[in-house]
Amino acid sequence: MKNLRILIICFAAVGIFITSCNPDHLTNLNKNPDQIEDIIPEYSFTGALLETTPIRNNNLSQGMQYYSTYKEVPAGGDKFYSFGLGGNFNTYRDELNRLGKIAIALKDDPDNVNMLAAVEMLRIYHVQGITDRMGDVPYSDAMQGLANRKPKYDTQRSIYLSMLSELDAAINSMDNSKPPVFGRADVFYGGDIAKWKKFGYTLMARIGMRMSEVEPALAQQWVEKAAAGGVITDFLDIAYLRYANVTGQFNPRANSMITGNFSAPGGDNVEGGKYAKKFIDYLKDTEDPRLAVISVVWVPLGTTPPTYNADNTAANQKGMLSGSINSYPMEFETYSEPSLLYLDRGSPIVIFEPAEAYLLLAEAALRGWDVGITDAEAYEKAVTAAMKRWALWPDVAPHTGIIQDAEIAAYLSKNPYSGSDEQKFEQIAYQKWVSMFDNEFEVWSNWRRIKLPVFNYANWTRADGTVTSYPGNVSGGRMYRRYSLPIAEQTLNPDNYFEAIERQGFSEENLDLLQGRMWWDLESAGNGSGQSNTN
Repeated sequence: MKNLRILIICFAAVGIFITSCNPDHLTNLNKNPDQIEDIIPEYSFTGALLETTPIRNNNLSQGMQYYSTYKEVPAGGDKFYSFGLGGNFNTYRDELNRLGKIAIALKDDPDNVNMLAAVEMLRIYHVQGITDRMGDVPYSDAMQGLANRKPKYDTQRSIYLSMLSELDAAINSMDNSKPPVFGRADVFYGGDIAKWKKFGYTLMARIGMRMSEVEPALAQQWVEKAAAGGVITDFLDIAYLRYANVTGQFNPRANSMITGNFSAPGGDNVEGGKYAKKFIDYLKDTEDPRLAVISVVWVPLGTTPPTYNADNTAANQKGMLSGSINSYPMEFETYSEPSLLYLDRGSPIVIFEPAEAYLLLAEAALRGWDVGITDAEAYEKAVTAAMKRWALWPDVAPHTGIIQDAEIAAYLSKNPYSGSDEQKFEQIAYQKWVSMFDNEFEVWSNWRRIKLPVFNYANWTRADGTVTSYPGNVSGGRMYRRYSLPIAEQTLNPDNYFEAIERQGFSEENLDLLQGRMWWDLESAGNGSGQSNTN
């Protein structure tokens, strides 16, 4: 009897041991009870829209001469003191991965066609960003996970053709009889299918126009298709993200500028930054009413502790000459910097808007393409839309984002769209530079394509009085034309990596001064830079 009890106890112990070693039980122990394991498409789509934000890049902002700095270390695009455009493939891991998971969750239900189309548009939006930064990148082999850890690099041309055909298919797949695009989870358009089609056609026009110099006939085909389909031309069709001046809901661009440079009105800024002379002079010379909206000079009132008065008078605005100084200038406080209206953490971020669409149409019409509007009409509508968009920003005294119709009319009268075709191209390019200054990546891409505006990167005065580019710069005194490919690719995917950079005609090992060009950035058209202080 005693032995029987011992035997029963042993079997019970074994049973407990077996139960405790159940693989499912052990797996469950590692699960976070507060984490959602299955994708919720609506929730993830809102996150995907938030990821369309053009993250501010100091090097591009300085290189496109919106900003300048007297300091050396942060002057990656002002004095080209260091390489600041190291590329990465994070977009594959983050944005494209998120969108891919949403598509998988939706693909089996034919009623989800409109949602899938919007997801596809966002995917293409991000893919263009990747290839326009680095040129040839993985595309047809990408996003296969462990099935293909060494994807080939596609040529940028093939990526462009794929993007356009896939975007066209996505737009054409949309069906008004099917459910809308994610409803309230769609923070752009609240599910409006017609507006999403306009978003898609505007993206098509942007992609198509990028090919204007290298393959004009192909560019014309796609831009005309976009125009016929209907791009964003109405204020109510703007795709933008709303933020609030509440912790956790800050505008990330404004917040990064405040924490990174403009933390307090007046005094020495953290990064030594101010608006650039090129930018401020252009706004002043053209008597642009946007100057009073976005720019301020902080005037010291002579108090202790120091206090400042916000002066947005156009005549008193002054920009700092790019690449010309490397120590604190005594007149530093007299230079303009972003207004509190522009730096408002509760301000919006615009993704696609009528101003860009109309400028694309204006350029297309000037090239003789059939886009249903004349270049002059499109240009004036672009300028009007570019000024009206500032009404989206909350007023912060003494600034208001509301620019009156009379002010716009006066600006167009003082700066008529006229002259030779070359002069008109320049006017369109300058308007894109001004109207999209909070999307420096797109402006940089447009500058690389058509080489306008012309920027001067030689402003350093030697002891003998001659002017040159900043001594010690790492780019040969030239603006960067590409991001470097991720250095890890040399180890992780060497065969495809080296084949890609050789095909594009540059050597990554020597850094190439980041002057390797995109497929659509023709070297024969020049650099977009001048060599005198007047440029």
